[in-house]
Amino acid sequence: MRVHLVVAAKRAGAPLPPAVLDAAREAITRAFPVPAEAVTAREWRSAAGDTALLSWSNEPEGHGLPIVCSNGGRVAGLTGHLAEPGEVDRLLGAPRLGEAAARTGGVFSVFRAGEGEVSAATGLTRACPVFYAETPDVHVAGSRALLVHLAARAAETGSSRPEIVWDLPAMESMLRAGYFLSDETPFLGVAALRPASEISVTGGRRTITVSPLPDPREVPTSRRGMRAQIDELADALLAAVRPLRNTPEPVRLSLTGGRDSRLLAALLYKAGIPFVTATSGHDDNPDVVLAARVAEALRVEHRVVRPKRSKSGTELVVPHPRVRGHNVLFACEGMLSAYENIPGGGPYDPTPRMSGHGGEILRGGFLQNQADPDPKAIRRRVNSLFGKNADLLTEEAREHARALAAPWQERCREDGAGALDHLYLTYRVGRWHAASRASLLRAQNPVPPFLDNLVVRTALSIDPLWRRSEAVIHDVIGAFAPQLRDIPVEGTPWRFTAESTDRTLMDRLRLRLRLPRRARPAETAAPKAAAPRTFDPASKAWNWRTTPSPELTDRMYAGIVGPHGALTAGGLARVVDEDGVARLPESRMDAFWHLYTVSVMLTDAFADPVAPDLPPLHIPLPA
Repeated sequence: MRVHLVVAAKRAGAPLPPAVLDAAREAITRAFPVPAEAVTAREWRSAAGDTALLSWSNEPEGHGLPIVCSNGGRVAGLTGHLAEPGEVDRLLGAPRLGEAAARTGGVFSVFRAGEGEVSAATGLTRACPVFYAETPDVHVAGSRALLVHLAARAAETGSSRPEIVWDLPAMESMLRAGYFLSDETPFLGVAALRPASEISVTGGRRTITVSPLPDPREVPTSRRGMRAQIDELADALLAAVRPLRNTPEPVRLSLTGGRDSRLLAALLYKAGIPFVTATSGHDDNPDVVLAARVAEALRVEHRVVRPKRSKSGTELVVPHPRVRGHNVLFACEGMLSAYENIPGGGPYDPTPRMSGHGGEILRGGFLQNQADPDPKAIRRRVNSLFGKNADLLTEEAREHARALAAPWQERCREDGAGALDHLYLTYRVGRWHAASRASLLRAQNPVPPFLDNLVVRTALSIDPLWRRSEAVIHDVIGAFAPQLRDIPVEGTPWRFTAESTDRTLMDRLRLRLRLPRRARPAETAAPKAAAPRTFDPASKAWNWRTTPSPELTDRMYAGIVGPHGALTAGGLARVVDEDGVARLPESRMDAFWHLYTVSVMLTDAFADPVAPDLPPLHIPLPA
């Protein structure tokens, strides 16, 4: 993982306040969740002392680009990776950094500094985020929100160890959804830069520039036209993984029975890149069964990572919720719910890893699980995204959520499909996935082709309703690995075989596939007799996180409303309605997890990077 911070004085030529840089150096132990002894630091300051770039990394020497690159009187640090490392010189010299970044292959953000100037830019997804803040004396931007906040607070207070100031109204979306459906952060005055954006400070003056996302083309009316757009996407995916051909270790792919990780397996197979697969779950889990069949068809190694059980085998052994909360707090800076399975830290492993996260970009974003694409139904979906669990909030917090929803509701009136597509990219990828990715980067080398700038640019240029039909990725998988055609997908069948809400579009798809009406290709059929076991691909595996059990819920409830919980002692009452929490049924376990996460953050306040030593819980397994 690489962490970067750029600082610029508002008065050109005036040296930066010493407390700002001192606070950043001190705060890195809290903002960079890795062992301090593994961290290498680099610093650059302008001749006048009015701009600076501070960088830290726990990656081994020689892995990827240098921590800080320089050319033409400028220095730059990148998070994530470039598809072609040589492109860093173009980014160093680009007059419009944001525009250049959004058109460069890879998944990264870039922080640049020079004499009297600093700038930072995100890619099309902001999966590698940029956070920024402003004070009366300085502008600050960085890859970790807490670090930006503490540096800005140091400028305001003159203290090198300032206290955190929370943005409580901003936390309403964390409490409702488990991630930020906004550009806000838990820290007052710190915001996330939008996708495809640049923040630049020259001569003390700040400018934020946002590049428009690509407009989709119309669905082609011929098989040749459809094939051309699908080939463009396939070529972009192949280009995104091309640098992995020389990897010394096989790529480790987390494979499920679903669509997206299957596409990655087919992509690696087509590109000739060595890889191995693994699936987490019990032996009868549909993901485990189907992933094994995919791996067998591609003749690659597959292993199953089984959840830890008690000695008797009747209980699942899971970390104490406080330990999960602490882990997600430091890894994701309180911007992701402890409901999510966030990996712990450890020594950095440069072996490339992949998973299917973010693949919904190729399936229409939030359209991919939108049952009805009718404009009225899409407006209801937007309302539900910004209104979920709103009964747990105070009126102030609900009003905050309504204000965030308003511009997206307005977009729905003009283009509902496009709104759901971009909403997914902006928040589900740009905030949920960005937080999750940060937890991976601290000890791993995740390489997500679905989030590559050029892949995303190509995908967004394809009609979102066509992508929602799943015919696009179905064809790409078939082109990469035809032997996967007869293996069913987990959950619902391919949408274009089971749905015909847009008759014009679906008729074109049937024409291309030469299918009669209502006919379904072989991949939707039941598993053949030779399958390892008989099961229902649409069945859902048991999930301990959503199954109420006293051992779990009692501890979480106490952590929220107990004497040391944030609702009692941490100021959470401003945005959370205590009566609503008291009425919360245990069937809504997601809300319990979200409330608990924010409570841990407000009461722990990033005080101790070491997780509490608490015994694990034993959750009874279903009969």
